[in-house]
Amino acid sequence: MSHPQGARRWPLILAGPLLTMGLLVGPAMGTSAASNCQGWTGVQAASPGTRQNVLDSVAVLSPCNAWAVGDSSNGAGDKTLIEHWDGAKWTVLPSPDPSKQSNFLGGVSAVSARNVWAVGNDTSASGSAALFLHWNGFSWRIAPSPALNSAVALDAVRAVSARDVWAVGNTLSATSERTLIEHWNGQAWSRVPSPSPGLFAELHAVTAVSASNVWAVGFYSDGTAAQHTLILHWNGHAWKTVASPNPYPGNDLNGIAATSASNAWAVGVSAGTVKRHTLVLHWNGRAWKPVAAPSPGVGNGDNLESVVALSPTNAWAVGGFTTNAGDIALALHWNGHSWSRVVVHGPGKAGNSLFAVGAAAAADVWAVGDYTNGGDVTNALAIRCC
Repeated sequence: MSHPQGARRWPLILAGPLLTMGLLVGPAMGTSAASNCQGWTGVQAASPGTRQNVLDSVAVLSPCNAWAVGDSSNGAGDKTLIEHWDGAKWTVLPSPDPSKQSNFLGGVSAVSARNVWAVGNDTSASGSAALFLHWNGFSWRIAPSPALNSAVALDAVRAVSARDVWAVGNTLSATSERTLIEHWNGQAWSRVPSPSPGLFAELHAVTAVSASNVWAVGFYSDGTAAQHTLILHWNGHAWKTVASPNPYPGNDLNGIAATSASNAWAVGVSAGTVKRHTLVLHWNGRAWKPVAAPSPGVGNGDNLESVVALSPTNAWAVGGFTTNAGDIALALHWNGHSWSRVVVHGPGKAGNSLFAVGAAAAADVWAVGDYTNGGDVTNALAIRCC
């Protein structure tokens, strides 16, 4: 799996006694109850790169309007990759590449058909800079970003309205990583102060219930083997840290979704001494709690990358796990009572990976990532559940 911009810092399997307190491990396999989704089917996404094509994020507006972003490569540097779904096919649209070295997109979010944001970073000899791209209904263009005195990577973006958009990631110096949160007020992007505990801290995902109720998730570490979940909340005035569970010594949150002030999901990975487990946390309006979820892999592979919530009884989470045969795409469904695995048959003979999931309705869910048939070529993957 080649996944430069959207690659997650998966916790290492740790030495020492296996910690089990607080972790609820779900069944290895299950059957998803009524999701209004009858099955996952492959819809061939475009793969313009001759060596690598990855889709890291997806935004769904309607059955005939969706966006997916990532990167592609012909072997000499990465280029931004933006694809559009028109109801019949995925088409690559021209997108800016400010750096001659490498450019990546990690997140996309849509306000409307003529107002879409994508974020990532461009890397040159002078370092890594934030990259903001905007769709105005006709073309993708670069939006100016605040100047920062350190390397920058943006992983995710969430649009609340045309004048209220959040982007999250991290800044990197020679000795530490710090959380990075930027905000669009309708005229310009600006950095907003955010908690950054530990020596290393990253934010991987952001979601919003309203202008005064926004969540961001990731991880932090003091530089030791232990790695902790990080959940930040915006109350309309400031970002603050909210207590979150850490079932095993190594923990990371990659995705978050919310439908109300009392219903939010965060997903990622939790690692002990024997294997990695899928990690699912739920917010009930008062506290974050671990919830049982299937972890079908053995050893290092289990990981959840993204989650979308449609109602208190309908949510999807996607990621992957590893077997001796390669990477296996993982899709989990919440029916209001439990998480269960829904088998996904991707086109890749040597591996399939899912990095993001999005939905406009219960019967219109997209997941994107990449797949390989062996060799050095990685292809873009888009599958639909309808």
